[in-house]
Amino acid sequence: MDNRGILRSAVGISLVTIVSRLFGLLREWLRGYLLGTSGSSDAFSIAFMMPNLLRRLVGEGAMTAAFVPVFSDYVEGGSKEKLDEFVHSFFTLVSAFLFIMVVIAVVAAPVLRYFLPAFARIPGKIELTVSLTRLMFPYILFISLAALTQAILNTYKVFVPSATTPILLNISIITIGLLLGRRVTDPAYALGIGVIVGGIIQFVFQLPFMLKKNISYRICFRFRNPGVRKVFLLMIPGTIGAGVYQINAFVSQLIAARLEEGSVAALRFSNVLVEVVLGGFIISISTVILPALSEKSSKGDREGMLSNLRFALRLVALITLPATFGLIVLREPIVRMLYEYGNFTDKSTAMVAYALLFHAFGLAGTGATRVVVQMFFAMKDTRTPVYVAGVCMAVNLVLCYYLSIPLALGGIALAGSISAFLNFLLLFLILKGRIGRVVDRDILLCALKSFLASIVMAGALHFLLETAQQSMSRSKLAHAGYTLLLLLAGIFLFYGVNLLLKNTDLLRLTRAMLKKLRR
Repeated sequence: MDNRGILRSAVGISLVTIVSRLFGLLREWLRGYLLGTSGSSDAFSIAFMMPNLLRRLVGEGAMTAAFVPVFSDYVEGGSKEKLDEFVHSFFTLVSAFLFIMVVIAVVAAPVLRYFLPAFARIPGKIELTVSLTRLMFPYILFISLAALTQAILNTYKVFVPSATTPILLNISIITIGLLLGRRVTDPAYALGIGVIVGGIIQFVFQLPFMLKKNISYRICFRFRNPGVRKVFLLMIPGTIGAGVYQINAFVSQLIAARLEEGSVAALRFSNVLVEVVLGGFIISISTVILPALSEKSSKGDREGMLSNLRFALRLVALITLPATFGLIVLREPIVRMLYEYGNFTDKSTAMVAYALLFHAFGLAGTGATRVVVQMFFAMKDTRTPVYVAGVCMAVNLVLCYYLSIPLALGGIALAGSISAFLNFLLLFLILKGRIGRVVDRDILLCALKSFLASIVMAGALHFLLETAQQSMSRSKLAHAGYTLLLLLAGIFLFYGVNLLLKNTDLLRLTRAMLKKLRR
């Protein structure tokens, strides 16, 4: 796949993903409306975090990264019989492992009280956390099988159906939350039921598209299949890396749980806004680029891999830099417009906006890391990202503890942002040592033009925000209207300055989006 194909596929996924993120915001609005930043919201955040973290272990993280290159080799080999045996054996082994994991987690859920002493001091909070964990943990089974199906479809250059599945999850949570939110003992239970139903739908929805490629799932116990063994050997370092990530995220949440009540939930609400940017385009790029890099790696096309990587990094700079400045300047109006309804109070808005200020700094580092790490996975090197993740984990945990003292939940968000840039820097330096120069003149020019345009945009938005403050305070409708106008003004300003600077990558991205919209 050339750069034009990567852009075309990424835009196609992005349009679907943006719709998904909008539904995700609606889901978070409902959660804010029902729970706010209360103890129930903290409990839901911790309980949902468990299967989400493990998803990186056997879902879209280590498993997918190890599976795609091996599956690509089978597709290139041309033997349908060998390909089917590999898929069936791998599916059976993963399903059995996931089922055992779910059973253990459901039985062992009460041990959470020993890790969350601050929750245990509030009547009913730890009990709710344990119940929600038991309710939602089976999600890991369905979302991991959905991720396996997505990996197969992506290898065949089928991206849109898999990108659609998060929309189905969000619709499930929203629908069941609305129907049952006021009919259960705690609204968090309704959201938890929506998670489970959504996970099942995410898996089942993709199966017809996989069948069109003449691939199916069957029970097969040939676990000595060479492909299965190869995937698991590649997964071992990735699994360790995922474990590092889990410890990192879990300890960060434990530190947040020791702070003011609602801190865990506020960090989650803030992180969702960051994920809107990452999911809107950056994750789409990293999803598309892995099969492209894996294909070129199999053919020994090193220059083609570098071309794809450089192009993806330019797109990352083009998206994350203006998003960073925009979120910093407009953080409070955005949070107030999206969340401040029902049980989500002024205090909740202040907490989330404060966390968002520090989360926004890490956008570019996180986006660049997600692209660069795919280069290692395509070369079947899953160990290097693990070693780097271990270093970054240690740095993040130390920073989380010490920065949370003067900055509270803002310190935890800032620690994550610093670690994201450190992760990218270390991976970049290692990759440069292996394959030579990665950053070329085009990347530097694109990043510089995007940065200058973002500075101009941020200055103008700050001035306009100060001017409009009095009008925005009249009503929620007026506030929402002015906030949307400011967002549109920021987009047009950024685009206009880039046109003056003749940023060709922005023009190329615009043409690709317009073509996709016309179709």
